[in-house]
Amino acid sequence: MNPPNLRIFEERTVADILDTITTWAAGLSYEDLPAEVRERAAFALSDTIATMVGGAPTESAAIALDYAAVAAGPAPLVTRGTSTTPASAAFANGVAASALDFDDGHYLAGAIHPGSVVVPGMLAVADGSTTVAQALVAQVVGYEIGLRAAALLWPKHDGDHYHATGCAGAIGSAAAAAKLLGLDADGIARAIKIAWVHAPMSTFNTPMVKESIGWGASTGVAAAELARAGWMKVPAGYAIPSNEVLPPSPFHQPGAAEDPFVTSIGTTYEVMNTYFKSFGACRYTHAAGAGFAELLAEHGLKADDIASVRVGTHQAATFLDEVAPQTIETAQYSFPLVLGALALWGEVGAPEMAASSLDDPERLAFAAKVRLEHDADLDQHYPARYPSRVEVTTTDGRSVSGVYLDAPGDPGSSFGPDEMKAKWIRLLTPALGESGTASVLAGIADPTASLTSVLGPVWASR
Repeated sequence: MNPPNLRIFEERTVADILDTITTWAAGLSYEDLPAEVRERAAFALSDTIATMVGGAPTESAAIALDYAAVAAGPAPLVTRGTSTTPASAAFANGVAASALDFDDGHYLAGAIHPGSVVVPGMLAVADGSTTVAQALVAQVVGYEIGLRAAALLWPKHDGDHYHATGCAGAIGSAAAAAKLLGLDADGIARAIKIAWVHAPMSTFNTPMVKESIGWGASTGVAAAELARAGWMKVPAGYAIPSNEVLPPSPFHQPGAAEDPFVTSIGTTYEVMNTYFKSFGACRYTHAAGAGFAELLAEHGLKADDIASVRVGTHQAATFLDEVAPQTIETAQYSFPLVLGALALWGEVGAPEMAASSLDDPERLAFAAKVRLEHDADLDQHYPARYPSRVEVTTTDGRSVSGVYLDAPGDPGSSFGPDEMKAKWIRLLTPALGESGTASVLAGIADPTASLTSVLGPVWASR
């Protein structure tokens, strides 16, 4: 029986954009990718691997890894020295990759974090024959398709909070996994459709769940494997009638086939427009954090010199004001904690945001000096940027301030290869050691290398 008010309409005059997208995806090769896209994809892979290894010791990742390890299978679990089913590995490794809130993102593509959902999905179906080049191609497919789905799902009104990373990310994970499994255009399209109808609702919640990133990665892998097995195949020459009420994917909703962001696939690589994080915290805090650090350096200020800090921000970020969070996830969404870490320690990385640091009395005392307020004039820049105004009042009565529209790691910013490598080394070395870290990073830079061999240290037991 059809749902109420279901209206089947006649064959579209515009070609099915999903067919165009999946035909491009199925035919894409490493040689087709521009050199700058290859380099950027390798950066994104290195960044996600580093955040995954760095996040593995967190409580959320440890629980997810324990849960996944119950099942037997071919897909490895980060730092566990054991394997599980591909869907379970994608879940646990996705949780680890997002646990520190150090994962990459994209402002205009639904504000999702593509790496932590696409890369674990791709890694879960890789095997001993997979080269780094093949993995990067699948990853690019996942990013490009997932980011466009996310843009289509961007909340249309204030009450729509259900299309976070896990939802659109399930589509990206499915596309990446399907590509690496060697599916044709029809198979990739079916994987996308299966992922969409099983995607997590993916509202945001803390602690641990965040944007359902692990579940989105897992859903995508299961969808790709189901597509490979023949799920959703229809008889040759038959097409399921389309409808407006229940579109089979975000790419079938009204206007999608004419959306320039969507139709640019294959000519504009949105992987080039992602950002990389320099702080293990919500991206909303980064422009303020970088600006605050700049003010400290410019005026020679130390934590003891500061009487108060006012942060003005856009409307969407005004809830990030908790002064004494008790979980690492809520700490990641706290302007006061981020600025406190910078004032006292100069870093906002894994050690500074660890559970053991949450009750540090000096940071809590500094956090109490931070006031977060809405500055309506900054709303005009959102969501293309996450700007902040920072005003510091010193104990001797001085006032210094600045407006900061961009953050380190934005496309074209000065947060370049050297800074990226330093971040990866800091995240990887505690688990892999110096030699293991160097081996993994060098291997990812070699497209001919075996992915299994390159990532051996990542999977080894700790």
